[in-house]
Amino acid sequence: MEAIVISLFLVAVQAASQPAPLELTCGGGGSANKAVVYSGNSYSSGSGYVGGTGFGGSGTTTTTVTVTRQQGFVDQVDVRLFNGDDRIRMPRTMLPPIHGGQDGWFKLKKVQADSRYIRATVAVNALNNPKMVIDRMTGTISLSGKAGDYTGQCQAVDVSAAPRF
Repeated sequence: MEAIVISLFLVAVQAASQPAPLELTCGGGGSANKAVVYSGNSYSSGSGYVGGTGFGGSGTTTTTVTVTRQQGFVDQVDVRLFNGDDRIRMPRTMLPPIHGGQDGWFKLKKVQADSRYIRATVAVNALNNPKMVIDRMTGTISLSGKAGDYTGQCQAVDVSAAPRF
């Protein structure tokens, strides 16, 4: 009997240490880093004499330059936390051509929560893991990574509420 009471106590303590599930919808915007490829062709020719010997020639060359430009955007971000499957729906504009995720959702890794902030990294792909920070007092979310930056304002979603429409 004593072992059952201790087990129930440990389960209750463990449950109390886990934050309640949280679903957020955040509206905002940012700037995405987009690669732009420019190509250029050039043609040149030359001729002349050196001493009494004539020469001439021509050539064509192609050059390709890739640059990064900032693209502004407005989008919605959805976040699900503390239910055993922490994840986020990222703005499409911030996603690289090769990325993971499932149905637009990406796993959150290294989730840390305290009384003020929730911090995590987003598993977009092996080389791109943007940082996510949510301020629990103001409701502000920020995402920052190689693909760009996003800032928004979050609202908690009551999943048990009746549909609005």
